[in-house]
Amino acid sequence: MIGRVAAAVYRRGLAALERGDIDALLANFRADCELIFISDTALGAHLSTRAGLRRWFERFGRLLPDPRFEIQRLVVAGPLWNQRLAAHVIIRSTVLGEPYQNQFAQFLTMRWGKVVEDLILEDTLTWHGASRRLVAAGHPEAGAGRLGEPGA
Repeated sequence: MIGRVAAAVYRRGLAALERGDIDALLANFRADCELIFISDTALGAHLSTRAGLRRWFERFGRLLPDPRFEIQRLVVAGPLWNQRLAAHVIIRSTVLGEPYQNQFAQFLTMRWGKVVEDLILEDTLTWHGASRRLVAAGHPEAGAGRLGEPGA
């Protein structure tokens, strides 16, 4: 039962991201949540403030509009005060009018229903190709460096 609640929180978070509802998405995160996206691309990040998370999700929405997520695997373990989630997800979007598809692994730590750590490992080679096309088409943000905060 407890695992189902955490899985529902995760699914609601992806659904909020699909519809671009950043406020609803951020409601699932503690204010001091750490988000790490392993990459040296514009989606790369190491953030630990709500403002930093908002900037990342806003950038994500600009670079990959109308994303759709398909959960392949989702594993939940641990008690409510220290839950771990591991997911394998397919993402689909459109980049410059062409279909975009990639996959990522996501590892979350949740405490009492709120995300305290979010680690994302995506196939960055696939994303790098799409971001190069975006930059060539006049979208410089796709070539920007990773987001980070002082001390992160």
